[in-house]
Amino acid sequence: MVANDTQFRAGIVLAAFGAVLLFGPVALGLPFTQTAGAIAVLGLAAGAVLVGTAEDGRPV
Repeated sequence: MVANDTQFRAGIVLAAFGAVLLFGPVALGLPFTQTAGAIAVLGLAAGAVLVGTAEDGRPV
């Protein structure tokens, strides 16, 4: 149960970090938006996988 909770929290952190990295450079007008967007998409995908597989049963 502790591993599932840790996995869930890590997924939430990755998803939040990805969201900030995706929208932050665009909102601030920074020049590296494509690089930040590529890394953000990977972070969002990893966060979604961690959250989806954190609980028992079938991940949708």
